[in-house]
Amino acid sequence: MKISMIIPAAGLSRRHPPNKLLDKIDDKTVIEHTIESYLNHHFEILLITGHDNKIMTEAIPLSIKKQIIIIKNNQYQDGLSESIKKGVVSVQGDCDYFGFSLGDKPFIRKETIDTILNKLEIEWPKILIPTFKGVIGHPTFFSQIYRNELLHISGDSGGRELLNSHNPDVTYFPVLDRGIILDMDIYYAEQNDH
Repeated sequence: MKISMIIPAAGLSRRHPPNKLLDKIDDKTVIEHTIESYLNHHFEILLITGHDNKIMTEAIPLSIKKQIIIIKNNQYQDGLSESIKKGVVSVQGDCDYFGFSLGDKPFIRKETIDTILNKLEIEWPKILIPTFKGVIGHPTFFSQIYRNELLHISGDSGGRELLNSHNPDVTYFPVLDRGIILDMDIYYAEQNDH
């Protein structure tokens, strides 16, 4: 099974300027934690940068850069869909699945990814979406049959358009990892509550 994991990390970080992806958690940046979750899974990893492209690229250690492809999205201000399209069109050759995981999701456990991959390999669903207590999270996986449709999404909704239009094809997969829904905005809100 060939999976191309696309990590959109091009946003403006309006809620947590200057850039929440460059904030540190345990001496590593948020984006570094996110990328590391997907290393050692034989994925092609495409990091889509945009806002703060130069700073982010410089912040990623060389050891990680050697294992990923960094692509700049010049249309990042037009929403998440532009990063998704940039990633899909940049995939090297064919793949079975396009995986997507937002850059500000550094808390997903590697064993959760293993569990999701096992589900993919056994059932080969057309679309696989992990959930935690009924809330959809990341990483999401779309069969290559949706390539053309992914290239025609728009705005900031990401792949949600496809979930709505292909609801019978979606497999929702409950996992016991809050990390799939815990992004940096939620994390900061919880830190401020303590």
